[in-house]
Amino acid sequence: MSPSFKALFEPIHIGTMVVKNRIGMAPMFTKYASESGEVTDKLIEYFVSRAEGGVGLIVVENACIDWSTGRGDGNPVAIHHDRFRPGLHELAKAVQRHGVKIVPEIHHAGRQTFSHNLDIDQPLAPSPVKSMVGGDMPRAMTEEEIEEAIQNYADAARRAKESGFDGVEVHAAHGYLISEFLSPKTNMRSDRWGGSFENRARFAVEVVRRIRREVGPDFPLLYRFSAEESTPHSLMLEEGVKYARLLETEGVDCFDVTHGDYESIKHFPMQGDPKDQLVYLAEAVKHAVAVPVIAVGSLGFDPDIAHKVVKDGKADLVHFGRELLADPDLPNKIRNNQLAEIRNCIRCNECTGSIDKGHFLTCAVNPRCGYEYKDLEKNGTTSKRIVVIGAGPAGLEFSVDAAARGHEVTLLEKNDHLGGLLKAASLPAYKKPEISALLNYYQVLLNKHHVDVQLGAVATVDRIADLHPDIVVLAVGSTPMELPFSGAHFSEIGIEKMMDGAEGIGTHVCIIGGSGVGIDMAMFMKEKGKEVTIIEMLGEVGGELSGHLKWHLKEKIETHEVKVLTSHRVIEITEEGVVADFKGKIVKIKCDSVLGAIGFKRLDTSTMEAGLHKRGIETLVLGSSNGAGHCMDAIHAGYWNALNV
Repeated sequence: MSPSFKALFEPIHIGTMVVKNRIGMAPMFTKYASESGEVTDKLIEYFVSRAEGGVGLIVVENACIDWSTGRGDGNPVAIHHDRFRPGLHELAKAVQRHGVKIVPEIHHAGRQTFSHNLDIDQPLAPSPVKSMVGGDMPRAMTEEEIEEAIQNYADAARRAKESGFDGVEVHAAHGYLISEFLSPKTNMRSDRWGGSFENRARFAVEVVRRIRREVGPDFPLLYRFSAEESTPHSLMLEEGVKYARLLETEGVDCFDVTHGDYESIKHFPMQGDPKDQLVYLAEAVKHAVAVPVIAVGSLGFDPDIAHKVVKDGKADLVHFGRELLADPDLPNKIRNNQLAEIRNCIRCNECTGSIDKGHFLTCAVNPRCGYEYKDLEKNGTTSKRIVVIGAGPAGLEFSVDAAARGHEVTLLEKNDHLGGLLKAASLPAYKKPEISALLNYYQVLLNKHHVDVQLGAVATVDRIADLHPDIVVLAVGSTPMELPFSGAHFSEIGIEKMMDGAEGIGTHVCIIGGSGVGIDMAMFMKEKGKEVTIIEMLGEVGGELSGHLKWHLKEKIETHEVKVLTSHRVIEITEEGVVADFKGKIVKIKCDSVLGAIGFKRLDTSTMEAGLHKRGIETLVLGSSNGAGHCMDAIHAGYWNALNV
């Protein structure tokens, strides 16, 4: 074990449970359960992979305590009936075989769900206060419904114990039912369940008491709550700390301290956010209670920060979330000081974005996520000599995976750097740490697996043939599209101007196209001291991004005073700037420089393919039809194609 991270790997007691180290896996919704909530092999092996990777504690995603009235979107793990115990037991046993403790997070969605998920007409909540970001208008719960919900939590905790779990965690955070009772923003009741702090906390107190009555004093009870919400008229940290003190006296063994609800979304620290921005919440609770406290929020992105949180006593454990989607072996790599081999999460939130689209949980940088049960890499292969053309994300991933499977790989890249468009993505300061770390990871893995990397190498048929390949992989990716407007010669390609450091760019810059790439350009140009206007023909910028990332970037460009003109259809570019149509009205936007960011087109490889075929050389194209173009799709295309060679 590396002495640099000693504090992270010391055991700790949570009630009667001994956790072997201070790293936990945070609960994250996967949709890997069956459509009716049963545990599946897909779910089990996903958790087993993280158990093998070295965590000490796993908290299973939001386990539904009432399928009829409390289910969130899709298919969470079900714990609302005794018939689910066999599958839950199999999950618990599979994880525990690796010396890892596992607890389910029992959950009721409250107002943050839609009626089509339920067997009732409206979601239930303390008061009829609609969520601003998702969910139908709820109705206020009756006394009978409150009593039923309390008992459902207790019954779910009993099932957790009977299923062989090591404890149970109550989900009382992020704007779901229990936190709705506590928050003055969502609890407008005037009866014994609302009004004063004591009344607003009563529901939580009764849940904890009822659970203790069902499972006894020795079954570990963890409690996840938002210590602060950071939206108008919501829960303040002072009351959050008071709440923790109260629940400690009722028998809570550990507090998993997070932040906010889905209207504040700060519980998802993103690109450009500090890696420890939520630690102050855990630290405040830690000072107020005697039981262990868990800190959350991007702490796995920097092992030094995670270690310091525990070493300095700001929290007793740290939860890693998205970081473990990207690299299940993260704890072991920290323990063994293999930091250079960590596949870092890039905080793009394509994981939550996949859920929002109704898909399984996925990870942009780890194509294996969710496919652990298929044991894909253990299939046999015959070594081949492979030449890969293009060191963008698809070519990098293919090269690493193919070489790891025993192939002899040569990677040719015409530029003097790795990464392709990822290199440009690494230039804006707000996301440079994440994207640069990913590029560094690929460099380390290329070296580890002895890939022959040739930079500044223009691939010709003769040059490729001289390498005597069995197969050539064309991973040349895409190129920025030129602006199709009159006067386009007055503009420049934005990506190219980013790569040359904004050489020759004027003070006032118009960027045509408000995609994520356009936003990156705007942020980069602001760093160069430019006044920036984004011109977008659609009604919003960042429309193709995952919801959380889109909201985050909108906030960033607003903070950095980037002017945004949506619903503006460009007609012409002139020496003076841009002419656009805004809802039938002609608008002239003056600027010194115009940059295009309207998308990318696949590079034509037909001539190269034909030349190679004449030499009898097999080719494989990683193009837009199977992924290249978007970072996540490109990486996934590289991985899946490498498995099939």
